[in-house]
Amino acid sequence: MENTQWEYCLRSFGDDCTKSDCIRQTQDILDFANMVFSMEYSSTDFEALLPKAYSPEHCGIVTHHMIREEDRIKALIDTYPITLRLRGENGRAVRAAYVGTVSVHPNARGKGYMIELMRRTEEYARKQGYALMILDGERHRYQCYGFERAGIQYDFRIETGNITHCCARLYKKEYMAAPVFCFAELQADSPYLDGLYKLYQRKLLTARTREDFWWCLQSYSASTYVILRDGEPVGYVNLSEDRGTLREFEILDMGDCCRVLYDLMMEFDKEQLRVSVGMDEKDKIMELERACDSCSAAMSHQIKILDYEAVLGLLLDWKQKYDTLVISEYVLGIRDEQEDSTENYLLSVTEDGVSVARTERAADTVLEKMELVRVLTTSIYFVEQQRGESNKIKNAPAGWFPLPFHLPEADTF
Repeated sequence: MENTQWEYCLRSFGDDCTKSDCIRQTQDILDFANMVFSMEYSSTDFEALLPKAYSPEHCGIVTHHMIREEDRIKALIDTYPITLRLRGENGRAVRAAYVGTVSVHPNARGKGYMIELMRRTEEYARKQGYALMILDGERHRYQCYGFERAGIQYDFRIETGNITHCCARLYKKEYMAAPVFCFAELQADSPYLDGLYKLYQRKLLTARTREDFWWCLQSYSASTYVILRDGEPVGYVNLSEDRGTLREFEILDMGDCCRVLYDLMMEFDKEQLRVSVGMDEKDKIMELERACDSCSAAMSHQIKILDYEAVLGLLLDWKQKYDTLVISEYVLGIRDEQEDSTENYLLSVTEDGVSVARTERAADTVLEKMELVRVLTTSIYFVEQQRGESNKIKNAPAGWFPLPFHLPEADTF
């Protein structure tokens, strides 16, 4: 790093900090982040963009990692804690540190501050027992820090003309004569929230508590609407600020999906609607495919795995919840090029469930850390299967891969 007087500061406001002090110090930090992002992109207000993390009601949930020169912030990384939990009474769970609000003062760039902060942030995450780090940003920029794109999401484009014809085939003419579903904007004190949260909990993997459910839905200036049929709530939709992207939705009866989408587009006078869902949401994928004009597959978030036993166990268990996995074993070698070492993990699927553990057995395949994420969780896996003798995933149990990883935008940071 450049020979400049600087210091690393970590701010995590706990019980020893008064609410007013927490709010005041957080605002000083946000003033810096807002300034950097506003200069780099457009006018930014992080408290408005992410109230789940930065509103006064949630002051203290975020941990701030900073570099200061002469007591002035010059670089910042924030971490937001989330717990990824599989559905079920004893669903497997892992704690993750979501990295965001990454900002460096224009006059402090080129000094190595971001390299130092990323190192310190990972060190903090490991000490706190996080199994995973997640972020969203430029892929190759963050590969330098060990992050790689993970997961498969399906992106659908729905157009008015196509869904009109789709509904005409599905429903009787008299059923299309008037709207069946209407939409009422969801408020923080809505009596529907408990029921809608229960719908959300039908997802195979969740990342929200009941307490932060509504706050998460407000992220990035989104609006949430209750879906009403004959005055009764039957689901919700979470729409982007311009209402052109359906960021998340749950419907009591997924068979109503096409008609809900049609009424939604008519309600808000939209010619086109974009929707993205994870590969585990099979019912939604089938309904959206029926309604869409086109569909494509893309990578999802960037991740860095800190605890391979916990994370691989979660992902394999997640896969088993929506697909049939053959009973088998597979030894995966994970290569750390920086440490010049390899650790082997035994992945097992039995009648009793999924397990992942360190092993001394010889590896069936060896992958470098970022290569593992790319090959085992994205559509690159299917490309590997076509490479013949060059295939890096030889003899993998049928159907085990790719593993899922996708979060709705309301869970991002």
